[in-house]
Amino acid sequence: MNLRNHSSLHKLFYSLRQLACALTFCGGFIDAYTYIQRGHTLSAGQTGNVIFFSSALADHNVPGMINRASTFIAFSLGLLLVGLFHKYVKSHYWRVFCLFPILAICIVVGFLPKSVPNYYIVPAIAFGLAIQNASFSKIEGMGYNNAFTTGNLKKSVVAWSAFFFGEDKSKHTAAVNYMMLTIAFAVGAIISALLQKLLVLKTTRI
Repeated sequence: MNLRNHSSLHKLFYSLRQLACALTFCGGFIDAYTYIQRGHTLSAGQTGNVIFFSSALADHNVPGMINRASTFIAFSLGLLLVGLFHKYVKSHYWRVFCLFPILAICIVVGFLPKSVPNYYIVPAIAFGLAIQNASFSKIEGMGYNNAFTTGNLKKSVVAWSAFFFGEDKSKHTAAVNYMMLTIAFAVGAIISALLQKLLVLKTTRI
């Protein structure tokens, strides 16, 4: 197999629908964990964290402000790191390496007690999720987001609208893909919330 074919196969793998749905499931799972167990902060949804920061600011809640601000910064740094990593790591499998941080962080966090401040825990998770998010951004050649779901929901509804009302049959694949991503995120969040009833802080170990 020549280098060009090898590269094409790798690109095909990283944009598989099944992989995209699995990563998006994990995004919902982890976001639900940090919101429920770690100070009502979203590890990936930075739009929500801006709102939560504003609320904490109005309430003079300094720990809440620190938690949300540090999470925002950590997520941004994770995105930045992926660009640097891709530049200097000359391997077709660089995206696989980018999954290691979130896996390691989640395992470690699952063993940490509640006494560890949230402004240490959530930013670390956000950093790992950002790396995953920036590394895997295509589903069958189309852009998507595996850490939050608003964009996927919008693209699904717009594609279904074009398919049914605009009679654009080419939108069917996009509509199905984005709908499945939205469902995967929701299912991940629901399962996380249910497991937390039993495992509490240990949920991320699984």
